[in-house]
Amino acid sequence: MKLANNERPHPDRRMLISFAHPDDESFGMGGAIAMYAQRGVSIALICSTNGDVGTVDAEFLQGFETVGELRLHELACAAETLGIKELITFGYRDSGMMGTPDNEHPGCLWKADPDVVTGRIVREIRRIRPQVIVTFDPFGGYGHPDHIFMHRATTRAFHAAGDPAQFPDQLTGDLEAYQPAKLYYSTFPKLPLRLMLLTARLRGEDPRHMGKNRDLDLQAALDKTLPAHARINVGAFQTAWDAAAGCHASQQNPRQTNGFFSRLQRLVFRHQDFTRAWPEPKPGEPLERDLFAGVN
Repeated sequence: MKLANNERPHPDRRMLISFAHPDDESFGMGGAIAMYAQRGVSIALICSTNGDVGTVDAEFLQGFETVGELRLHELACAAETLGIKELITFGYRDSGMMGTPDNEHPGCLWKADPDVVTGRIVREIRRIRPQVIVTFDPFGGYGHPDHIFMHRATTRAFHAAGDPAQFPDQLTGDLEAYQPAKLYYSTFPKLPLRLMLLTARLRGEDPRHMGKNRDLDLQAALDKTLPAHARINVGAFQTAWDAAAGCHASQQNPRQTNGFFSRLQRLVFRHQDFTRAWPEPKPGEPLERDLFAGVN
């Protein structure tokens, strides 16, 4: 049987995903990661913080000295489950939402030097040499400062990595300037977001204050959603997606595992959408079905 374009094996392909927290990879684009990993793409994940701010029930901390240690353990579980080849951690402190004391902590990512973080991402791009890079959209999905920071730093790093005049001190030994082919922002499909808003209201929940820490604003996420330029069918990879999300047991898992909402979720979330930031899309361009489309 002839495979569709987005079903072809990619043994010579490399992808770098640049996110902020343990669980961003699983709760966000876990289905697409599992799909590409199973088709031979070498996937590296940058996680810039330890996810050490927030509430964790005491039962999950047994055997762990800190929340950060627990969260990184969960991340390693998810990475292995999804098939991520390399996990890169930067070790910054998790930032709180805008206006909170945690957002002012001197060790948090939001207070980090943007040049330093961008340089670290540039170094990983030049070392790994990915054709495709994925990070957050400008709003960071739901406005989280760490997501916004990584969007800005990764977008800048994408364009800087191929310029030998940028971060020239790195260009020694085996490192050379390298320009990836494509940059995508992970985005939410609008229909599932609308259904999530409806579901929250039916349950009597406030869609502007969702999640374990009540800092997830579904309405703002819908309002800020960018157009999709790539739509990836991940219907066959939802079991791996569920398992990876389950690794993050200390967090409120948005992946329902049983009942009516689980069946609805699997029906609605059969596709994951991405906004292509580079090359800039042309008006009327058809949706891509593979993030590596056009890559030589």
